Amino acid sequence: MRFAYFNTFVSITLVMLCLTLAAGVASAAENQTLSAEEQAFLNRAMSDDAAQIAMAQMALKKSTNPQIVALANAIIQERTALDAKLSQVLAATTAQGKAKPVAASNDATLTALQSLNGDAFDKTFAGLLIRDHYRIISAYESMKSVCTHTGLQDITRDAVPALRGNLTVALDFLRSENWTRSAHPSTLATVDSHGSKVPVYWESISIVAAPW
Repeated sequence: MRFAYFNTFVSITLVMLCLTLAAGVASAAENQTLSAEEQAFLNRAMSDDAAQIAMAQMALKKSTNPQIVALANAIIQERTALDAKLSQVLAATTAQGKAKPVAASNDATLTALQSLNGDAFDKTFAGLLIRDHYRIISAYESMKSVCTHTGLQDITRDAVPALRGNLTVALDFLRSENWTRSAHPSTLATVDSHGSKVPVYWESISIVAAPW
């Protein structure tokens, strides 16, 4: 009987010890500070989320193309969830005296998009997504390799597949629409999508102003 009581006591003690250690690890993760590089990335990532959500919301209002509508809905859902995770990291660092990131202004792009309709809007929207996603995916990949903040490291690792997925959808849309070089001067950029080289033409004036 005493042996049974002893075993029960040991089991309870071990459970309590594990819970205490887990709580300590979680607390340590929450109390981690961000390096200057991590803070700069957090600012950029949240600004990008805000810009992509704003463009996607406009696409839902202006586009009737099923592919564009589905892509816009996916971006709103995924970026909102991603921003919530980034906000949790921000909340912890703000309590430690870190400044809250200020979203970058996207007014010029939104104004230009607002002036477009139909096929021109859809192609420009997809082109902007491609441009922005290559940039932000590169930022996520770079941060993933150097990040020491546990929470931010998990976010950067988990976010990339979804970002690449939306990039692929946008690329597939433009391919299906036979997106070609326009008469205006442009430069050819060879970009890497899932290991395959994809030629993308960027208008030298502005992709938003490209005459589709």
